[in-house]
This record gives sequence, structure tokens and C-alpha cells, in this order.
Amino acid sequence: MNRIKKAGTLLAKAVAAGVLMASAGLAQALPFSAFEGRNADGTVNNTCTATGGTKCVMIYASTLDITILNNWDIGRGFWSATAAVGSAQALAETAGFNATGLTGWRLPTGDRNQLPGAQNEYLSIWNDVGGTFINLASEFDDVRVNRYWSGSEVVASFAWFFGTGNGVQNVADEFNQYFAVAVRSGDVVPEPESLALVLVGLAAAGVARRRPL
Repeated sequence: MNRIKKAGTLLAKAVAAGVLMASAGLAQALPFSAFEGRNADGTVNNTCTATGGTKCVMIYASTLDITILNNWDIGRGFWSATAAVGSAQALAETAGFNATGLTGWRLPTGDRNQLPGAQNEYLSIWNDVGGTFINLASEFDDVRVNRYWSGSEVVASFAWFFGTGNGVQNVADEFNQYFAVAVRSGDVVPEPESLALVLVGLAAAGVARRRPL
């Protein structure tokens, strides 16, 4: 009986320790296999977490071939096709650049009439985390239970939004102040082939520089 009691006590302590580690951002890596961690300089980080002291700066979504800024609380703005000051698009561009020094940040696509993929990145992300807010919040930092603008416009003055609480996609007037999240097409880590070409180019330049005139 004492052994059973001790085993139960040890199990409870282990569970409690696991909860504390997760809340402190010390949980091992990211929970879903479709996503890979990236540091601010673009290097791969397979042990960074969604939150806490070891959190990822960016997260690469392999099914979409896009890079997602880990911070999902970069502010709220209206929808604008030109990234006007105060718009969700401007927030995405600025937050992505400030965090990484990289340009090309934008809002995710999110047309409800499209299947998961390039035209509906929000739905693809939602599906890859299992379709719940709890899972979404365990994959990314500071996810709000609210509406997020997508980069997909329906007609002039109306654009699509994504509801993180239940995955609903709908249309709203572009004057609404909804949250923004920043994504960037492709991976920030150079492909091995591209890196090899760069090295070959540098080597060729070095040889040319050493040749006598």
C-alpha cells in the first residue's frame, strides 16, 4: 500500500514539474510536426518552444512553405491593400522586420472558399494544429481569442478574417480593427543547393582575384 502511495506521489510531482516546465517555456521543442523553429538570424532551432525563455522567433510551416512570426500579438489595425499606416498589413511588415531584419512580411491568406494551401493559409495552419484554439496557442506565442485579418480581400471595402477561437472564416468591413499576424513566403534557411552555389561563386571570385593581370 505504501509503495502505491509513493508511486502516486512521485507521479503527481512529475506531472506538476511538467506543467511548470511548459509554463516557463522549457517544454521540449514544438508540439506539432508540421512546424520547425527558427532563430532571429534564420538558423534552424529544433529545441525552441512556443513561449517562455526558449521561445522561437519564427516558425517554418513545412506544409505551406511559409515562415510565421511566432508572436501573434503584434497589434490591431484596419485592412488595407497598400499597407497604409495603422493597417494590419503595416503591422505585419513592421513586426516581422523588427524581429528578424528581413523584409517581405505579410498577412496570411484566408479565403473561406479555398481549400487549405496557398490561397487559405489560415485554414492550413488551423488543420495542422488539430483545429482547436488550445493547440494553436500551444504552437505560437500570445495567440488572442479574437479575429485576425487575412490578406485576402473579397470586394472593395470587405476582406476575410479568421477567428482563432473556433477557426471560423468570414467577411468583415475593412474599417474594423482586427489583430494581425506576420508570415513570409518560403523558408528563411537557405536551401543546401543555393548555399552550394553561393560558395562556388565565392570560390570563383577568389580565383579570379588571384590571377595575374
